[in-house]
Amino acid sequence: MFIRANKRGNRIYYYIVESIRKGNKVRQKVILYLGKAETVLKKLKSKAN
Repeated sequence: MFIRANKRGNRIYYYIVESIRKGNKVRQKVILYLGKAETVLKKLKSKAN
């Protein structure tokens, strides 16, 4: 699993994804949507307190 950034317009959204092999191809499956960088940072700060 890893974190993928996806840019849409002026914003960047983050996802936790995993690689899955289907035949000879490798696909990425989204496990969890994290949101914008500001949202992720707020969530991490609230968990730290």
